[in-house]
Amino acid sequence: MLFVDTEFYNTSEEKVEMVCAAVFCSKKGKIYKFWTHQDPSEQKRFKDFCLERINEDWFSYAATAEGRFWISAGLDPVKFRWVDGFLEYRLLTNHNDEMAYGNQLVNGKVKFTKRPPPKWERTEEDSAGSFKATHSLAEATYKLCGVIRDTEHKDKMRDILISGDAKLIEANKADILNYCIDDTQFLPKMYQQILAKYKKYFTKEEYSKLPEQMFLRGKYASLNAKMESVGYPINVEQTRNFSKSVGPILEECQREINSLFPLVKPFKWNRKDGKFNWDQTATRKWISENCDSERWMKTDTGGLSLSLEAFQRQFDFKHDYPKDNFGAQMVRYLKLKQNLNGFTPNPKKKSFWDNVGSDGRVRPYMNIYGAQSSRSQPSSTGFLFLKPAWMRSLCQPKKGKAIASFDYGSQEFLISALISGDKNMLWAYQSGDVYLAFGKLAGAIPEEGTKKTHSAERDLFKATTLGVSYLMTKVGLSAKLTADTGREVDEEEAQELINLFYDSYPQFAEWQSNAIYEYTEAKKKVMLSCGWTMFADNDNFRSAVNCPIQGRGASAMRKAVEFCYEAGLTVILTLHDAIYIEYDEDDLTAIDKLHDCMMRGFIYYFEDKQAASSIRLDGKAWGPGYSGKEKLITPNGLEIDCSEIFIDARAKKEYDQFSKYFEPSGADLL
Repeated sequence: MLFVDTEFYNTSEEKVEMVCAAVFCSKKGKIYKFWTHQDPSEQKRFKDFCLERINEDWFSYAATAEGRFWISAGLDPVKFRWVDGFLEYRLLTNHNDEMAYGNQLVNGKVKFTKRPPPKWERTEEDSAGSFKATHSLAEATYKLCGVIRDTEHKDKMRDILISGDAKLIEANKADILNYCIDDTQFLPKMYQQILAKYKKYFTKEEYSKLPEQMFLRGKYASLNAKMESVGYPINVEQTRNFSKSVGPILEECQREINSLFPLVKPFKWNRKDGKFNWDQTATRKWISENCDSERWMKTDTGGLSLSLEAFQRQFDFKHDYPKDNFGAQMVRYLKLKQNLNGFTPNPKKKSFWDNVGSDGRVRPYMNIYGAQSSRSQPSSTGFLFLKPAWMRSLCQPKKGKAIASFDYGSQEFLISALISGDKNMLWAYQSGDVYLAFGKLAGAIPEEGTKKTHSAERDLFKATTLGVSYLMTKVGLSAKLTADTGREVDEEEAQELINLFYDSYPQFAEWQSNAIYEYTEAKKKVMLSCGWTMFADNDNFRSAVNCPIQGRGASAMRKAVEFCYEAGLTVILTLHDAIYIEYDEDDLTAIDKLHDCMMRGFIYYFEDKQAASSIRLDGKAWGPGYSGKEKLITPNGLEIDCSEIFIDARAKKEYDQFSKYFEPSGADLL
């Protein structure tokens, strides 16, 4: 096996600026060094070296990073076999207290850590003070190998590299190269320790499948390198205008909330500073008078927390924020503030613009396998698609290009039906409207009932389906239904709806009950078909039971991306249950290929291929060449919505409200 580490900078560009590489060959016990910085001959030597060893196995700590280096050297990282130590260590610490806590290397010093209280019991102090693994190479080296790395020196070298100062980098050539070599020398022992841990935690049968599964994770890391290298396009001028308007946008939201709730009036105008200040006393007064103060998240001093998390626990709104609900409006405000912060330049923090290349494309860190279920968790700082939905309209391809995407419709409901074998759930999915079907199964909606004729009942069963799928209790469901339907739904009625759900889907109810027992009582880890594992130390059994459902969706997504690569498609990003590609606007066969790849990806891990093929794919496309068009019909007869720019239907009102800030005069408008 070959163990490699590379150093580079300019990650916002398609091709990074390669500085150096070190490769340790375990067979020969030899280290190969390459100083590639602005040296074409050395870059060619590195490329030739890799091509000669294309059939060997490669180990790195973060194969996506090495993949970016490979691409810049003119190599296709997907054609190499990778084991990614970063992803394997991330798996080992996934709700595994023995690995995730105990003695850890924290800021260069060994510190004893322990699991914090459950999320719903934590104070702000618990959240701020608890240890959260960064999965850095130094952290992993200590936990796996017992070696304390000089993190101060590593940080110094990293800062020099990030500076992009060519003269400074050349002046520190010897130190940087030794820093790279030093990292490489720890990798073989780390790999052996990972295998030793796997032998400890997995059965012989499970262990026998690990090599193939590790290569699968490594392959996705290399596919992600291609995704990050391509990036996604934005309208740079509109986005810059928008960035300059952060203050007025936030102020507009504050003024609106004040007008909606004049008796609370949470924002007070400060003439001296020329901006609104948050009247936290008035806000806490509203909370104490209108909410259950005992259940509200507390600060470390015992007061009522005003964090976004605190409001979200009680007001779970994501896209639609009712204007007669103060809690919902505060969630809207705090989310908006959080998302706008990333657009304001800050020397101490990364901003959205740190991810934008000179070609007007955004290259964010996608953080693959970042969630316990193995979903990607990119930072919202550089990822428009995790910001308010109306901001997605800023993602715009250049003339002659277009973007298309498909997302899996009600994916987790179908997965629940497939893994539990619940025939009623499968029928409900295949009916085309799972919420209406639930109402009919429960006897509350007649067979001839439609979304139009029984919208109120459907809304009730929709909220119940979404809530119960995540094991929501009658207390939580009562609050959710009251917020979603606009009428008071007490706990007794909520419990009746929960009972109706389980009566309608008895096989799923049995599967869910068994899954809870196996995880909480039998202490069995959750292992997906692709090999990703969540160990049995998760104190939130609800998320543990959802892991095999969400995780299968994530596995399907990764397999679909792999098929897209094989089909020659350019994937620019993934988002939850959707894949986005960029293509020549006249080449509608690309849309057919994407549809086929996503179908095959979803079906791949299920035994009942026929039932799995019921999955629905909802598509859309946009680009400058589609101005005035509403539909596209592909060579295979697929019909999808299209437009010049993409405006999420859920956020049309907000887009109409805020899109004025995309124009040059936006910064001057109030």
